[in-house]
Amino acid sequence: MNEFIGWCKARGYKFDGLEITCPPGNCGNGIYSTTTFRAGRPIITLPEYDMINSALVVDLPFYRKKMAKFTEKLKPMEILTMFFCFEDFETSAWSPYLKVLPKEFDTPAFKGIDYDVNTLPLSIRKFWVDQKKEISEISEKVGDHYEVRKKIVFQLRRLFPELTHDKILWAWHVVNTRCIFVENEEHDNVDNSDGDTIAVIPYVDMLNHDPQKYQGVAIHEKRNGRYVVQAKRQIMEGEQVFVCYGAHDNARLLVEYGFTLPNNLGAKVLIPQEVLLTLAKIAGIAVTREHEMVLEEVGLPSHLYATDEGPSWSLRTNVRVMLLEHWQMANGRWKKIIYSHDPIDEEVDQKIDEKLEIMLKELRNGVVEKTKKMPKDVQWMWEEQVKVCDVAIESFGTNDSSQKPRSPVEKGEDKEKGSEE
Repeated sequence: MNEFIGWCKARGYKFDGLEITCPPGNCGNGIYSTTTFRAGRPIITLPEYDMINSALVVDLPFYRKKMAKFTEKLKPMEILTMFFCFEDFETSAWSPYLKVLPKEFDTPAFKGIDYDVNTLPLSIRKFWVDQKKEISEISEKVGDHYEVRKKIVFQLRRLFPELTHDKILWAWHVVNTRCIFVENEEHDNVDNSDGDTIAVIPYVDMLNHDPQKYQGVAIHEKRNGRYVVQAKRQIMEGEQVFVCYGAHDNARLLVEYGFTLPNNLGAKVLIPQEVLLTLAKIAGIAVTREHEMVLEEVGLPSHLYATDEGPSWSLRTNVRVMLLEHWQMANGRWKKIIYSHDPIDEEVDQKIDEKLEIMLKELRNGVVEKTKKMPKDVQWMWEEQVKVCDVAIESFGTNDSSQKPRSPVEKGEDKEKGSEE
């Protein structure tokens, strides 16, 4: 680690008042403050030319020569994976950095675990399906037919047969678990068809994730030619410095990064419209095609979030729509009702609560029953969904109107929370 720290300083990194150490009970490294930082102060700065992105790699003579043999271009993820495959731990200019990277990962893909998509909650199902689709497409290019763990071979295996499967698997995980969102400029020798928004940034990639108490905010200051992590609030001496990877639930964190968090407020239960309609009918709401059309036009998610103390404004609004009479929906009258700034009539509000409580209890029962039927290795994912339902249901135990979720207009927000990050 001392070699890595010296390497960073020699390349112009600035991180005075920080140290890298292993947190208690954690198998990885973390960054801790050895002094107090005030809000707004830069805590890490480095020159932008040390951001390892696709443009940097393809402009290096070694990789320019390798890629000149092929007519096809590689995508950013493939280019960065190629970089970590070929860089020699002893002779590379990034050698001190390569030596502090983890040797293995705790993700299902690295461990060779293949989940049956039908056993996963909806909150992670699409992500898992998309990941498997990407892996399968790449595998077809290679011509190999391995199981999921072995399918992460990319077309690099075809272009560079000297690379071993294990090397590619490790390099892919380095990039996938450590890359940071950066809007990179397009490069003529990079396949930018899917965009180019990833970079691996030494030292910065050792900041761990905490969506509740994170203090660090990362900024690419293009005018100043540097990448900066700023303190968004005061950081006290001895604190671990965190950033937020996104509002991910534990299933997503495990699949993408290989860890979970206790009491993760990123937990959520996705409620597609077809499920919402079924629950509404069970609660005795007469849902017509007209209601369905209005719901589609409103376009609000009906999901439950662990960050909410009860059903969100968008879910309540969807139930309110389904309780509208025909004359209230005709000729677009529903817009004046739904988007009005006036308080909801108390009788209507109570009816929304009454129907929502029935719907969410039914939803919870359904989740509990599914949990019992699921394989043991995914039951914990469903149990977290049950907890989110419980919190929402418990909110009906109070008659305090101040606890009702307010609309984005009432809260001064531009838009309601979306269904996905």
